[in-house]
Amino acid sequence: MKGCEIINKIESLGGHLKEEELETLLEIIRRQIKFMLKYNILMTPKNYERWFLVFCHLVESKESMTDKEIFNLYGRLYEKNFNIGKEEKFFEINIRETSDKLEKIADSIEEKLLDILNVAYLHKENIQKHEEITKKSDDEKFSKILQELEYIKHQNENLTEKLENCHKEIQNLNMELKIAKQDATIDFLTGVVNRRSFDRTLGDLLKEVREKDYVFTLILLDIDNFKSVNDTYGHLAGDLVLKEISTVLRIFLRANTIIGRIGGEEFGIILPGVSLENGIKVAERIRSIIENREVKFEDRIIKFTASFGVTESKKEDTKESIYKRVDEALYIAKRNG
Repeated sequence: MKGCEIINKIESLGGHLKEEELETLLEIIRRQIKFMLKYNILMTPKNYERWFLVFCHLVESKESMTDKEIFNLYGRLYEKNFNIGKEEKFFEINIRETSDKLEKIADSIEEKLLDILNVAYLHKENIQKHEEITKKSDDEKFSKILQELEYIKHQNENLTEKLENCHKEIQNLNMELKIAKQDATIDFLTGVVNRRSFDRTLGDLLKEVREKDYVFTLILLDIDNFKSVNDTYGHLAGDLVLKEISTVLRIFLRANTIIGRIGGEEFGIILPGVSLENGIKVAERIRSIIENREVKFEDRIIKFTASFGVTESKKEDTKESIYKRVDEALYIAKRNG
C-alpha cells in the first residue's frame, strides 16, 4: 500500500490545503471514525494512526471494500507484518503531531465554512431584493431576468443547505477528534492520565532538568493489599477504591501536578518545581488523607491505605533511572509498613 498523500501534504504545507484536499481529508476522517465507532475499536494513538492510514488508502485509491475486506486489509498490513515494539515510538510521535494538525485544520474548515455560509445568506437576501424589484416591471427583458433570478435563488438555496449540513458534520467530526484525542491520553476508569501520557510528560521534564537545571519530585503511590480488596469484595469494589484514590489526588494536589495511573493499583505523581523535602511532606499528607477515607460497597464499608516512594530528579536521570530509584523507595516504604 502506498503512502498517504494527504499526510505528506499536511507535513509539507503546514496544514494549508486546497479545497479538494480538505474534502479528501474530511472523507478519510468521517469514514474512519464511523468505522471505529461501529466496531467499538478503542481510539488509542496506535489504533487511530493505523486506521487513518487504512482509510487514507481507501479514499485516495477510490477502492470499494466491504467491512470484512477492510479488516482483512488491516490484518495484512499490521497484524502479520508489523513489529509493534519497533514501531511504537513512531506512532507515539506521529499521532501527536498529526492529531494536533488535524484538529487545527478542522477548526479552520469550520471557520471558513461559517464565512461562506454568511456570504450565502447575504446572497440570498440580495436575490430576494432584486426579485421584488423585477416583479414590479412589465418589461419582457425583466421577465427573463426574473426567471434567471428564480434559478439562481434555487441554486443558492441548495448550496446553502449543503453547506449547513456540511458545517454540522464538521462540528461533529471536530468533537469526535477531540474525544479521540482525549481517549488516547486518559485512563477511562480513574480520569487521570494514562501511563503513555504520564511517561511522555516525565521524559519532557527530564529534558528540562538536563538543559535548564529544573527540578521536580516524582512520587509513586501503591495501594496496600489491593489484591485482597478484589478477592474479598470483588473487582467492582476495587474499581471504587481506585476512583476514590484518584479523587483524593485531584482534590488535594495543586492544579499543575501531573497525576497518572501507571499500573493496576499504582499511581504516579509529578510535582513540578518541588524539592525532595517538600515532596515527602506532600506524600505524607496524601497518605494520611487516604488512610482516613473509605468507600461504601453494597452494605459494606471498605477502608484502605497506600504506600509511597518519593525521589527528586537528578541532572543525569533517565526515565529508567528515576523509576528505579522511586521503586526502591516504595519497596522500603512497603517493607517498613
